[in-house]
Amino acid sequence: MNALPFLKAMPRRSRRRGYPLAVLIGLEGSQAATWNIFSESVRPGDRIQNDDEYSFYESIVDLLRPSLKQGTKSVLIATDDEREYRRFLGHIEKHQSWLLKGWGLNTATFEHVSEPAMNIEQVRRLVKAHGFREKLSEVTQGDIGQVMSVLEKRLNDPQGIETVLFSLNEVEDAVYRSGESPEYILVTELFRSRRRRRTDRLLQVAANKKVKTRIIKTDTPAGTRLSQFGGLVCMLRS
Repeated sequence: MNALPFLKAMPRRSRRRGYPLAVLIGLEGSQAATWNIFSESVRPGDRIQNDDEYSFYESIVDLLRPSLKQGTKSVLIATDDEREYRRFLGHIEKHQSWLLKGWGLNTATFEHVSEPAMNIEQVRRLVKAHGFREKLSEVTQGDIGQVMSVLEKRLNDPQGIETVLFSLNEVEDAVYRSGESPEYILVTELFRSRRRRRTDRLLQVAANKKVKTRIIKTDTPAGTRLSQFGGLVCMLRS
C-alpha cells in the first residue's frame, strides 16, 4: 500500500478530505472516540460514554451503521488493552453476528490496533506509528476481498452476470434514471482521475440514494481486476 498523505503528517486543518477508507474507534473503559479515515485526512466523529457495557457496545454499532451502508466496512479498533478489543468483538459475535457472517456485501472487517486513539494527539501519533499503514492495508484489503468474491461469483454465473454493469453510461443510467436498483459501485483511482467530475457526481448521487460505493487503488489485486473491465463495475441488487 502506497504511503498516504495523512500518514506523513496529519494536518490540523486539511481542506482535502479524500475518499473514505476505514473507521477508527478508540476504546478506553466505558468511553469510545470515533474517527473517519480518508485517503488524505482523518476526521473526528462522535464520542460515546456509557457505563452499561451492552448499551455501550450497541451505541458503537449504531455509529458504524451509516458508514457500513455507504460501503465503508473496514473498522480499526484502537486500544492498548487487547482485552477491551476481545470483549467488543465478543459482543459483536453474540449480538450482531451479521457484521461478521452476514451477506458478502454487508459484512464488516475488524482489526485491532494496540495503541490508544482517544484524542487528536494520540491519533496523530498512531497514524505515523510503524505498522499502522500495514494494519490499514490489511483491514481494507480484507473488506474489498469479500466484495470481489461476490463479484466473481456473479461473473461466473449466467444469471449473476446479468446483474453487473461495466460502462459509465450504463451505470449513470441505472443511478440517475432507470428503474434498476444499483447496490454497489466499484471504481479504480485511475478511472476516477481520468473522469473526475463525472465520476464524483455519480458516486455522490449514488451515496445519496444509499448505494454502496468504493474507490479502489489501481495497483492492488482488486484494482488490477477491475481495470480488466475498464475500471468501473456496478452490481445491481439481485
